[in-house]
Amino acid sequence: MTGNGIGLDRNRWLRLSPLLDELLDLEPAARTQRLSSLRLQEPELVDELAALLDRAEAVEREGFLQEPPRLSSAAASLAGEKVGAYTVERKLGQGGMGSVWLARRHDGRFEGHVAIKFLAAAGALAGSAERFAREGSILARLSHPNIARLIDAGVTGPEGSQRYLVLEYIDGEPIDRHCALRGLDVTARVRLFLDVLAAVAHAHNRLILHRDLKPGNILVTRAGEVKLLDFGIAKLLDDTTASGAETELTQQAGRPFTPAYAAPEQVEGGEVTTATDVYSLGVLLYLLLAGTHPTAPETGTPLAQMRALVHTEPRRLSEAAARTHAGEPDAARAARLLRGDLDNIVAKALKKAPAERYANAERMADDLRRYLNNEPVSARADAPAYVLAKFVRRHRAGVAAGALVVAALASGLGVALWQAHEAKQQRIQAEGLIEFMLGDLRRKLEPVGRLDVLDAVGEKALAYYAAQDASRLDADSLGRRASALHLIGKIAELRGNLGEASSVFSRAADSTGELMQRFPNDGQRVYDHAQSVYWSGYIARRRGETAEAEASFRQYLELTQKLTVLDPDHLDWRTERAHAGINLGVVYLESERLAQALQWFDDARQRWLGLVGARPELNVELANTFGWIAKTRELLGEFDAAIAAQRAKIEALGRMPGAQSNRRVQHLLANAAYEVGRLQLCLGQQAQAVRAGRGALGQLESLHALDPSNMEWLAHLAFARVSLAEAQLAAGDRASAREGLERAGAETAQLMSTNAMQRKWRITLRGGLLAMQAKQALAEARSFPRQELEDYLAAVERAETAGSRLEPDQVRIVASVELMLGDLQAHGSGQPATRRPWEAAARRLQSLADRGEVGAMTLLAHAHLRLGALPQARTLAERIESTTYRHPAYADLRQRLKHAAGAAAVQQ
Repeated sequence: MTGNGIGLDRNRWLRLSPLLDELLDLEPAARTQRLSSLRLQEPELVDELAALLDRAEAVEREGFLQEPPRLSSAAASLAGEKVGAYTVERKLGQGGMGSVWLARRHDGRFEGHVAIKFLAAAGALAGSAERFAREGSILARLSHPNIARLIDAGVTGPEGSQRYLVLEYIDGEPIDRHCALRGLDVTARVRLFLDVLAAVAHAHNRLILHRDLKPGNILVTRAGEVKLLDFGIAKLLDDTTASGAETELTQQAGRPFTPAYAAPEQVEGGEVTTATDVYSLGVLLYLLLAGTHPTAPETGTPLAQMRALVHTEPRRLSEAAARTHAGEPDAARAARLLRGDLDNIVAKALKKAPAERYANAERMADDLRRYLNNEPVSARADAPAYVLAKFVRRHRAGVAAGALVVAALASGLGVALWQAHEAKQQRIQAEGLIEFMLGDLRRKLEPVGRLDVLDAVGEKALAYYAAQDASRLDADSLGRRASALHLIGKIAELRGNLGEASSVFSRAADSTGELMQRFPNDGQRVYDHAQSVYWSGYIARRRGETAEAEASFRQYLELTQKLTVLDPDHLDWRTERAHAGINLGVVYLESERLAQALQWFDDARQRWLGLVGARPELNVELANTFGWIAKTRELLGEFDAAIAAQRAKIEALGRMPGAQSNRRVQHLLANAAYEVGRLQLCLGQQAQAVRAGRGALGQLESLHALDPSNMEWLAHLAFARVSLAEAQLAAGDRASAREGLERAGAETAQLMSTNAMQRKWRITLRGGLLAMQAKQALAEARSFPRQELEDYLAAVERAETAGSRLEPDQVRIVASVELMLGDLQAHGSGQPATRRPWEAAARRLQSLADRGEVGAMTLLAHAHLRLGALPQARTLAERIESTTYRHPAYADLRQRLKHAAGAAAVQQ
């Protein structure tokens, strides 16, 4: 057994699972039709899929988990009987482990009712006794006003055969019904929910999970007091006898959750933690505030509920409330009250991954209290406008003085600040506030990739600094101005506003240049100006302005040389000098001046070698330099030298301190191994390429398992699968290639669902995958949906029309897709119209081939051959023959040329 509930190995289940999900979403008639089509495409899977569907239907017919098992109870007619110091009055309810009765104490020690829970006897599920004992043990550890307390416990009946617990009797109603009947507003519901969180936090602090939080287990008394009930399936976190997955106890006595309120990890049999209870609390709060379930209606079957729980992302709370109350008078107002903080708090509690939720109930309560107090909450990014808005709402009376600073920024009153010492202090505070907010904003944006910035504060900062005369500012003000402008420029670059970034960095250079003129021998001032100049060059390079980029990087080089003259032993200055050589090398590489690029990369390599002894962590910079050298050698057609550079990169990374535990280093090592395999395939070394590709794939799979949420790592994993599949197909291992491409397809779909605009995923990865999938289908004489290729090429055309310029590797990938589309059309119809994709590929490749790029020359020769231009194809093949390039695409070209020559001879 492998954790998927059926006797399948993991790889087979990965193939079955997405198909099963697709089939379960279809109506019966459509499901049958889809199974028939799959019989042609995936014949070896269809019988198992059909069996799984039959099993699912049988489970639903049996009403699996729709209601608790019906158990007979030894306490079937206890009314009027005495149990210890209590007289039983009437039955309150029947549960999974037994029955609950209302009773009154009869020994006069106190008046009032209690609830007595009796363990079911005959017919009870195995494990009930253990759960019953555990509930008593857990309740004994809890003492909180919002938790129904344990009063007593004991045994009764013949020879002590009947166990019972005496609990505090709660005369109340479920929390959702209480809120609805009294028409509580949002604030009142949140305050009531805080009492629930207090009870759960008390349990969490004592290492106890509830695991079945739902309205029926949370009652509210007539006095408005919350009481948490039923710890019968709670888990002790410090109980070393049970893992987070299902123990023998829960396997025997039934699953420890209610499907509609369970967390994804409970449904999937994963580890349960305090974050598991947080998810159930998120469902409950969503229900209380929006009036609907976040993923599936409670009237759905348990199987449908659990599938929705795992796969369906909830609507935003405010959107759900607007839908639920559509047509009601206050629907719009209710949605507005939920929009923002409450949206984000509930969304964080309902994250599918436990690590992304609140760690426990107390953390969630902290955010809700902050919401009620108009303070910033942790569940959203602290954008400056948001923090300031919260500050204003908390301190309305004292905010007027602070508003003068903002007014000065907005209305250009900054000039008046020079007239007095007090005004100067206000200006310093204003500049410091701007610098602080922009610095804090950037630190919060970069890790999460948020680009929806330069808000009103940033715009006013730009206007403020634009109005200042750099020549009249003192050194401190100039430094603050440059620092803030650097931050603003970097944010603009992150947003893709390169023109704005260029302008901002130019203004920053004015400030740092002025400072350097005032203090020409101050290393820090020279360094600051070097940073401004570097960023100007970087933005120019991003904009394709090669001459401007080269000029800026040469100036950056001169400034770093000045730094090393001022202090030859300063390691930071020597590091900057090495970086300057790398930047110039990249400009030369991108403008195809490969010999010059190689000289600058080698210069940087020697400088890093002189630094790594004192700073071993700089081995990563040395390794990256070897990566640039490998890229340049590859473009020169020197594949052996490129492989040697990649291996030198691996050696440098191995010398990094803590390399084995450093995930970034391990990722770089995996990518270097991937590059070695790709380069070996260029030399026609299929077996070596497969070995290197498998090694890289194993490393990337291990890294992805450590952080499944890292989409960049997932992308590199998918790239590695496609590259390995290409080598496997060339080596004749079609089955392994097919499996790898299937998994790469699933990973690519996941990436596209998170960010379909990521250029490297949308064009490079998806294109390479489609080209390989089509190639394998043709090799196996299988059909392949041409529409996917056509849709991809249409998307590329739209991007190019909008001004996007394809990089050389993307040109080759798009051309490969065009060639495959033409081949598929020719295979299917043989009509003249099939020439169009081949002609498009030829036009696309021509400029790269003219520059001697052997990969492009090979693809262009293929296009000429398909178009009947045999002499042109032969000429290109002869040029490639003089190089060491022996990629399988070239071997295929030689074979096709030989066949074409033979066919021409026969015709003559």
